Amino acid sequence: MNRAGLWVYIALLCSAVAIISWRLQDGLPLDTNIVAMLPHSEEAEWVSRSEAAERTQGTDQLIVLVGHPEFETARSAALDLGKTLAENNIVNLAQESAQLSNLQNLTESLFPYRTGLLGVGDRRLLSAGQEQVLVNRALVQILSPLSLADAELIRRDPFLLLPNYLTASTENSSKLLSRANVLAVEENGKWFVLVRGRLVENPFDKGFQSRARHIFDEAESRLQKRYGDIQILKTGAIFYGEHAYRQAEDEAGFIGMISLIGIVILNFLVFRSFQPLALSLLAIVSGIAGGLAVTLLFFGTLQLLALVFGAGLIGISVDYAFHYFCERFNQTTTVPGARARAIRSGLTLGLVSSVLGFVTLALTPFPGLQQIAVFSASGLTLAYLTVLYVFPYLDRTKPFQHGERYLKLSMTLHNFWWQDSTRKWRLLFVVLLVIAGLFGATQITVDDDVRRLQSLPKGLQAEEQAIRHLAGIENQTHRFFVRGSNSEEVLQAEETLALDLEALRASGVIGSYRMISQFVPSKSRQLENQALVEKLLMPKLADHMATIGLSGGLPYQKIEGVLTIDQFSKADMPGLISHLKIYTTPGIVVHAVSLSEVKDTAPLVKLAEKSATVALISQADSLSKTFGAYRLRALVMLGIAYCVVWVFLSLRYGILGALKVMMPSVGAVALAPCLLALIGEPFTFFNAMSLMLIFAIGLDYAIFNREAAGERRRRAMLANGLSTISTLLAFGLLALSETFAIHAFGITILVGITLAYILAPRAADLEHPMKEPL
Repeated sequence: MNRAGLWVYIALLCSAVAIISWRLQDGLPLDTNIVAMLPHSEEAEWVSRSEAAERTQGTDQLIVLVGHPEFETARSAALDLGKTLAENNIVNLAQESAQLSNLQNLTESLFPYRTGLLGVGDRRLLSAGQEQVLVNRALVQILSPLSLADAELIRRDPFLLLPNYLTASTENSSKLLSRANVLAVEENGKWFVLVRGRLVENPFDKGFQSRARHIFDEAESRLQKRYGDIQILKTGAIFYGEHAYRQAEDEAGFIGMISLIGIVILNFLVFRSFQPLALSLLAIVSGIAGGLAVTLLFFGTLQLLALVFGAGLIGISVDYAFHYFCERFNQTTTVPGARARAIRSGLTLGLVSSVLGFVTLALTPFPGLQQIAVFSASGLTLAYLTVLYVFPYLDRTKPFQHGERYLKLSMTLHNFWWQDSTRKWRLLFVVLLVIAGLFGATQITVDDDVRRLQSLPKGLQAEEQAIRHLAGIENQTHRFFVRGSNSEEVLQAEETLALDLEALRASGVIGSYRMISQFVPSKSRQLENQALVEKLLMPKLADHMATIGLSGGLPYQKIEGVLTIDQFSKADMPGLISHLKIYTTPGIVVHAVSLSEVKDTAPLVKLAEKSATVALISQADSLSKTFGAYRLRALVMLGIAYCVVWVFLSLRYGILGALKVMMPSVGAVALAPCLLALIGEPFTFFNAMSLMLIFAIGLDYAIFNREAAGERRRRAMLANGLSTISTLLAFGLLALSETFAIHAFGITILVGITLAYILAPRAADLEHPMKEPL
């Protein structure tokens, strides 16, 4: 027995435990945001950075409407809820308070610049020389008994330029109105008061999700008891993320319990001893500890799907353990070290092949693949050391005295592939498999739609739609990003874009659009507006004031400068435009132009193609495109991984021999998507990811068939069979999941691993068996 290997294992395991303890002081930094697995989109750098910034804006918000027939009750309940969330460090409401204060003082902030702030309609009338229309409109508004303009406003702005400008600028904005220092809306006899805040932590962090949901549920229960008939509508990425994690956790618990019971029964049925199960768990725990430690060390956080996929690949450590304990069916030796030596060649070749493949994947600029590769490679290495150098020290049992029927049964598949008596059946099976694969290949449908990432709960979707309806928030599926070297340049580009958007709105292609320049025009536009007012309206000012009975000094004194967007910080920018200022860095400023009720995207695409500084963005479409690009890239890297492994295996088996060993794994990877297509399963990014597991496990099955010779072949075949059953129990059952990504992973494993096991015996070479171990 190798003491050096044991000490290496102990040192690595202790290091892994220390790293995990250090990194988990504040809980497991598990990220449930599947999108975070992706790299930046394939767009230009400024576009991808802007998309990332926009996604952050959208996911860190928590929005709640608290409803009650009495306004004061709804207001009190909303303030109570907001205070609870803020005091428990869930949201920061300071920005919302500042925004309310800003809205109340907005008129005073804009008032000095009113002659440069003209609505599109007013500017068009002045440009056409129809200034009298504006004068007559002001008279009607001032003299109307329903006028909201007070005497002071009329004296300072007798043409009512600013009120008309604000009305035009806030068209199609939220239904929420400021009342008693809160934003509220009334519908069907019930008042709804807004509670909105910025989450203080990552909304996809599992620990923060659980804490936030617990506090929110407690607060909701308390409000129901205190205020009675309270209706609470909520939305936000944190609620969707928490539901997705809880659903995955519940499914994993149920499926995991079934698979664990199955594996325990399998162990006792075949080995009739507790020790194999205990040592198998040691190998699994060691592997997961190694993978988790190295991943946390290099990445800091752990992706949920990386954990699922990585743990799946660590399941290979169970295969290693099965091969060791199947050697106890060998009656010719009682030395534990001899059992380890008998499987060392297969284990080493399998480990190196898998690690080489994963190292290849780790070289991709893909955070998700990098985490899976690092987790799997490091975890498999520690599991390998456990089986070869720890098992022999803990294994003090004699050879099994039973098992002959299992060994004979295990050779059934091998005999099918190699005995002359099964030649016809073998040929028929291959022909049917090829026909099914070819026909399935014609039926493959690719679906990279990001909307299928998870099954959104109907309850949360209904609440979100209710909030959108009550607040008047349109579901904006498309946006333009507009780039410039400074804010003025971007505002001018927006105003140019607005000319085309007005035409599209008139033709019904879009319903409406929102841009910052509608609220803060460019400097050049404001100067033009000032000139129009000075030339056309000022000559009529004296007569207009006399008509409405005002005397004294004339208003509209000329001021220096214009209103600029840089006068608003991100915190105090009016809410109707704050979300449109996306990205600012020295030399680059990016604004968004939101679009609603898009009927046809083709004209929008053509519009974006007119300028290199304008990009059309649909977040869902953009993410789907990225998933598609990296689905293809994952397949390419899988092919490269096979090439790397082929070179390595050629050193032992020769070029043709290495190809023969790899063919079962290649066949399983190629056929799995084709056979799944026959039952209507689409091929997605997650199916492609699960092919990595089939690649690694399929290679192991084939290598053990190639390395086993003589009497040991029966034990290798039994171990492969047990490995297949345990893998299908542990991961094939994930096909039952309602979470789309996990379902796709599980069903691909179910088909692929079954194929890999069935085809693995063809990797054997009966005429030239391997006699020299590594």
